[in-house]
Amino acid sequence: MKIPALHQVQRQAAPVPAVGRQHWPLGSKARGWIGAVALVCTASAAQAPTAAPAAPAAALLAAPDAFAPPKSAAAPGAAPAPALAQSYQRGSVELAHYWVSEKYDGVRALWDGRRLLSRQGLPIRAPAWFTAGWPATPMDGELWAGRGRFADAQSAVAQTVPVDTQWRTLRYMVFDLPAHPGSFDQRLPALNAHIAGLHQPWVQAVAQWRVAGHDALMAQLARYEKAGAEGLMLRRGDAPHRAGRSGDLLKVKSFEDAEGVVVAHLPGQGKYAGQTGALLVELPDGQRLRLGSGLTDALRRAPPPLGSTVTYRYNGLHAGSGLPRFARFWRVRADVPPPGAPAQDSSKKGR
Repeated sequence: MKIPALHQVQRQAAPVPAVGRQHWPLGSKARGWIGAVALVCTASAAQAPTAAPAAPAAALLAAPDAFAPPKSAAAPGAAPAPALAQSYQRGSVELAHYWVSEKYDGVRALWDGRRLLSRQGLPIRAPAWFTAGWPATPMDGELWAGRGRFADAQSAVAQTVPVDTQWRTLRYMVFDLPAHPGSFDQRLPALNAHIAGLHQPWVQAVAQWRVAGHDALMAQLARYEKAGAEGLMLRRGDAPHRAGRSGDLLKVKSFEDAEGVVVAHLPGQGKYAGQTGALLVELPDGQRLRLGSGLTDALRRAPPPLGSTVTYRYNGLHAGSGLPRFARFWRVRADVPPPGAPAQDSSKKGR
């Protein structure tokens, strides 16, 4: 199965630049840059990818805990709450009704008309030039540094004072206009025109295309993942924007992932003696899970603080307990600060 050619793809402003770092000049209007920046469309999937002492574990597993992800800090009048994806299952939907796009492995960011917000509604500190000239129209997208560069995007967003050299490697990949009243079929051309009018090469619309069926979708997924993409996304064309999780937005990946809050550092044994052997994380339903596999030596020496939100990968659920099978640590969510950490405020100096 071939990836759709450029003329078959519903483009939204400039095509996605080649994977890797691009440094955007301050005040650029993109006239000279767009011709100079290497571009890639969905056919790029065929390219090679870019390169403290703890209480007994049993007691911790059973005990309730006060740690929880921070509540939304979005100000009144903020952009509509984001749509969240369910997982795609074969035969669960009619694929002819859906648009397909790459799933960008970056930091979710919503423009509410005056500032960037995280998925949790926390302000994201961006340099003033990055959002200069943006209109009041809310946008939903991903701050993305390129395939395989999630840590770079996360590091840029996590800084108390934004660092220009980091932000110049980011692109804002916009995939929706959440305040638009129409269906996604109607929002898509509006998004095309909206992004094209900005004339900023670091703000780009996500390419969308159609797929014939499940087998074609799986073939594309394999090619995109091989090229370093996180996966694919499906958006129902005839659906309005809906906040929260629904079948209108589906993620397509060869693995599943979820999040939990670190509630303890379990001591290591053997070669990990004196270090962290595993993280004990609390899941949204209150159950607790050990995450040892996937931890790097650096994280075992300096584990994420208690209260940190971490992401883990897994393969299905246990029939009895409902706990994830083969769970392994993936990464720390630096854009979700632990309790007590200073919340970002984009109104302060350094925006």
